[in-house]
Amino acid sequence: NQDEEIKFDEDLLEENSEIVGICSVKYFDLKQNRVSNYKFDYDTILDPKGDTGCYLLYMYARIQSIFIKGGYSKEDVQKLALTERIHITSPQEWDLALMILRLPEYIDGVFFDLQINKICFMLYDISCRIGAFYKVNKDLGSPEEKSRILLLEATRVCMKKVFDLLGMKTLDRL
Repeated sequence: NQDEEIKFDEDLLEENSEIVGICSVKYFDLKQNRVSNYKFDYDTILDPKGDTGCYLLYMYARIQSIFIKGGYSKEDVQKLALTERIHITSPQEWDLALMILRLPEYIDGVFFDLQINKICFMLYDISCRIGAFYKVNKDLGSPEEKSRILLLEATRVCMKKVFDLLGMKTLDRL
């Protein structure tokens, strides 16, 4: 019915808004080269598209929404990981898998160069590769569903680790 009001949990909305805001500001600050000056601009920081904390949280939540839509609980994904393997069948899957495997390399680079912005670049690169993956590959309902669910879970775990390293919270839904 069009007359029904959509009800929001005001506390949850406020909490999520705070997480998005803090993540966006932190990400914008940390992605800058530590030896360069930059202009602090809220419009750029809160842009939902591009290299921003909002976009990164959206891509993380999008993975979670696929699990929910497909009926995959955390336990289901863990069980799946014990019985199935990831089979790479497309160039986009390959790019995504190679990117998440580079996490140790990026972490070493941060310590070696003292540039935290490099791990921010990785998080953005992962998000872009997820977007490319979604454009070309069907996950739910495809013959490769189980493999792709496992690839998305590996991606989610990697992203979560990077968010944690940057001191940012994640959201399962936006």
